[in-house]
Amino acid sequence: MFSYEEVQEILAYIDDNPTAKIYLGADSQRAKHKKVKFVTVLVVYQKDKSKIFKNTSIEKVTDAKLSRPFNRMMREVMLITELYTLLEDVLMERDFEVHIDVNPDETAGSNVAYGAAKGMIWGMIGVEPVCKPDSWAASHCADRFTKDKRKR
Repeated sequence: MFSYEEVQEILAYIDDNPTAKIYLGADSQRAKHKKVKFVTVLVVYQKDKSKIFKNTSIEKVTDAKLSRPFNRMMREVMLITELYTLLEDVLMERDFEVHIDVNPDETAGSNVAYGAAKGMIWGMIGVEPVCKPDSWAASHCADRFTKDKRKR
């Protein structure tokens, strides 16, 4: 998870940009030996300038079927709720959205976690999460860092 210093940097940046909208998201990519690369992002978005804060972790997460990644999707949601908890006081006063990388389409593998993921965000954060195809903070920003091997 984000370090104390990173959280302080995020808080300062948010404070310096009072009109910015905040987006939380996460994505993951299977790696070697049943390990999964998770990326959690916080996007501070404004038309003239935006900034992405990210955290990467490698964890062991197993799912009964690789095509039905329930545990992996729920870990993404937990990472988002952990980030929200660190920033709750400032986010409650701001315009923010939670983007989750689950798909309402029943033919998609991530659909296995659709109801549970939405319920967890609603129950723990109190907002309706944005899901695919509109969850760009998860599906594009975080996804970019899961696949990029270069350090950013």
